[in-house]
Amino acid sequence: MTNRKGSNNWILQLISIQRNGRAESTRPRILFCGDWLTQMGFINGALVQALPEPKGFVFHLCNENVHYSELFTQTKEKGGTLIRVHSSNKRTGAKTTLVTTGYHIYRYGLCMGDSLVAKCEYGCIRLRKVSDSMRLIPVAKDKKERTGEYEPKIWICGEWMHDIGFTPDTLVTVAMESNLITLTAQNEAIVYRDVVHFVRKHHMRLAQVATRDGVPLINVKGSCATRAGFALGDMFAVTYEYGRIKLQKPDLQALGF
Repeated sequence: MTNRKGSNNWILQLISIQRNGRAESTRPRILFCGDWLTQMGFINGALVQALPEPKGFVFHLCNENVHYSELFTQTKEKGGTLIRVHSSNKRTGAKTTLVTTGYHIYRYGLCMGDSLVAKCEYGCIRLRKVSDSMRLIPVAKDKKERTGEYEPKIWICGEWMHDIGFTPDTLVTVAMESNLITLTAQNEAIVYRDVVHFVRKHHMRLAQVATRDGVPLINVKGSCATRAGFALGDMFAVTYEYGRIKLQKPDLQALGF
């Protein structure tokens, strides 16, 4: 998910706390890599203050003229560490890399395997733990056969869909609004012709639950995603109840930003 309004540019990314080292000496790790880091001021060699925060973590880009010894002491007192941006030529493929490893990540309850959402803006990357009750999924891309251009594609899958009535072959109506897509499972006893008439009348789309390795799957792509305002690089939050799934752009305040 990307926001560009004047100088207030930011992006959202999903990451997880990784495991680093051998089993007997494993430690948690938070890692970012990619050319986008340099656009946010995190250039190769830059000094970064990595600090644990309530419900998350933060990376602050340090001023070039900072007094290192004083900053080092302050950072240690806050339970953090100082790191430098570097260029990795191993697993990340010679990309700009920002990584912190160590038990300071645990300070406010984060654990290995936790999912985190990161709000990345110039000079600052702030992370918050994703609640177990929330699902955040990045918008994927689909290549058009005729033009070769990419368009946004939203797909959701999981065993949890069984429990809310989205079983394989179930007909689903797809309603598009601004920043919101609503998927509604249709009763098996409903007449197909009536569903088609309803969908056309209300300018919806009709889909069907497919399977992937036996797991329910729904695809929403092309004009459906575009009409709802979803674009490549966006992220959407999934909320659901029995028979209905809502896909919408995440609320930053609800995420803790």
